[in-house]
Amino acid sequence: MITLKDIAAAVGGDLIGDGDIPIDGIAGVQSAVEGKISFLTHGSYIKFVPECKASALIVGRKTSPADVRAVKNLIVVDNPELAYISAAAMFQEGPVIGPGIHPAASVSEKAVIAPGASIGAFACIEDNARIDDDVTIYPYVYIGRNVTVGQGSIIYPHVTIYRDTTIGRNVIIHANTVIAADGFGYAWDGTKHAKIPQLGSVIIEDDVEIGANTAIDRASLEKTVIGRGTKIDNLVQIAHNVTIGQNSIVVSQVGIAGSSRIGNNVVLAGQAGVRDHVVIGDGVMAGGGTGITKDVPAGSVIWGTPHMPHKEWMKLQIYMKRLPDLFERMKQIETKLNSEDTDD
Repeated sequence: MITLKDIAAAVGGDLIGDGDIPIDGIAGVQSAVEGKISFLTHGSYIKFVPECKASALIVGRKTSPADVRAVKNLIVVDNPELAYISAAAMFQEGPVIGPGIHPAASVSEKAVIAPGASIGAFACIEDNARIDDDVTIYPYVYIGRNVTVGQGSIIYPHVTIYRDTTIGRNVIIHANTVIAADGFGYAWDGTKHAKIPQLGSVIIEDDVEIGANTAIDRASLEKTVIGRGTKIDNLVQIAHNVTIGQNSIVVSQVGIAGSSRIGNNVVLAGQAGVRDHVVIGDGVMAGGGTGITKDVPAGSVIWGTPHMPHKEWMKLQIYMKRLPDLFERMKQIETKLNSEDTDD
């Protein structure tokens, strides 16, 4: 049983109220019922507090006591969003398969499987693969030759990891993702597109999360690298020889062409596109749908296609809205000039 004081200790917050009440889950402020703990991560939700039925509430120190007087039991923290993450983790279910190798899994005798690893039914693990402790391999996962999966990583169903791939510690790879398929490389020989052999590998560093239906291609000769702590959304394409730095965010439907280099702490919003051999500096933020066609200096905030500084893009949007009026004014001027020419 988890009590309110247990949660307060876990999130490092100040407890106000009855710390011994049991908490059996976490819920949004509008849907929470008795026995649940809720949270305020944004001031816009304060209006729902008077009707909130939660047994307790996580709030920020800047929240006025008058705003939350309807809930008697509070945990007061510096950052409610981070506190929510810690509290939610207390109620998160672990892997649904236990340690060991399922009898229906196909595991090479040359593979090295740590005793604490969990291998689900119909998973296939090839020669010289190494699966470390506390790794969870869900059913129907394919692990190719010479693949390493680091401690604590979770590989969800139907993920395919081709040969010679290195997966770090505490990596999460969601369903149907493909790691280290061949990069898209061809040369025209005069009659057909000749395939260029893709001989490199992929390295996924520690604490990376990769969404569902994402493709990360192997390098043609060296390495495709995803840096530590980077988070990749669903439906992302990362081409061969790409390097992404640490703690970057790549949102859904982003496409990154071959041999591009993405720095640390970069944010690529949904449907952004990066052409090949582009270098994007640390801390760059690119808005949704941005077409990145050339190198971007560190710290830039960009938008549009081709990309430009965000402020410049905003000005252009204002001008675009004025174009119909400008066009109408030009027609009026032309009509007046034509009329004056006729009078002459």
